[in-house]
Amino acid sequence: MAIVNATDVVVKINTTAGSAPSDVLLHCTSASLAISRDLRDSTTKASGGWQNNLPGLKSWEISGDGFVDFDGTMDTKDLIQEMILDYNPGTSDPMVEVSFGVAGSGVFTGKAIITSISIDAGVEENATYSISLQGTEDLAVS
Repeated sequence: MAIVNATDVVVKINTTAGSAPSDVLLHCTSASLAISRDLRDSTTKASGGWQNNLPGLKSWEISGDGFVDFDGTMDTKDLIQEMILDYNPGTSDPMVEVSFGVAGSGVFTGKAIITSISIDAGVEENATYSISLQGTEDLAVS
């Protein structure tokens, strides 16, 4: 059994549609990938008082925290600009390409929309950010 060192798990992002994620999410200190499936109620009068379900839609989300940087390749300012980008069909794309995982050991990739980003800056502390990205299509595994 090979246990993965969480330090090796990285989130990469790229705001250029159609190109592979290449910029490691800036100074990330934690990251998570959540995959879920909705259920469709299929209970009938013959279910004997038990709820019956069928599988429904799947969804995924990536979130992370890290240290604020305004001078990096994909810095906090770039992420905020991507978040507040005015979406105009045919002229702008609110989706980013994102990947999560360890190169060579399993990487999940897909298109996502940044749904939230926040910055916390306490007195004499490192400024940190939190980001959430909601998947918009399938999540590919490589």
